[in-house]
Amino acid sequence: MPVKDALHVSVLRSLYYSARFRGKIIILRGTRIRLDRGARIEIARNARMVIGKDHVVGTPASLDLRRGARLTVTDGRLVICRGARIQVLPGGHLEIGGETAINYYVAITCLRHITIGTNCLISWHSNIFDGNAHELIVDGRPRPRHKPVHLGNRVWLGAGATVLSATIGESAVVGTGGVVTSDVPPGVIVAGNPAQIVRKNVSWRL
Repeated sequence: MPVKDALHVSVLRSLYYSARFRGKIIILRGTRIRLDRGARIEIARNARMVIGKDHVVGTPASLDLRRGARLTVTDGRLVICRGARIQVLPGGHLEIGGETAINYYVAITCLRHITIGTNCLISWHSNIFDGNAHELIVDGRPRPRHKPVHLGNRVWLGAGATVLSATIGESAVVGTGGVVTSDVPPGVIVAGNPAQIVRKNVSWRL
């Protein structure tokens, strides 16, 4: 961890949550955490979560787990930057793989189930939802309120991208401002609203 972040670690809160959930949880000062009754954080033995990274930038990060909600870190290191907002509603389950970065002002709202793979990059101001808290009726027929989101390994969401109730295949890239409402195959770039395939046979790396 960079020195500028290490100086801002909330030691007591980090020790408390690490002991409570039996996993390595590093919390930077100012991070807002709400855990309702029955909510829990599950950290795999070889995993750790850093929340509130890059203390000098943006507003505090926020983690809000409602009654019976779960956040699972499956392996490796998960980094959640300052300004990110993660909310898991009652009974919901958010799973995130290791070596994934959730950047400034990302909003993740999990009603039931969202899975994010390993080595993913979620860029600034992106939004991920697995449904709508309000009922939408089209031609007299109600639409489902929620449908799972699954981001495969090595998915990159460009700045301002939105993913709503869709599966995105491994190594796919969503262009800046793209709005994904249907499934995306592996190894492509999609862009636009609604997002359409603009390139195939792609890969990316940091």
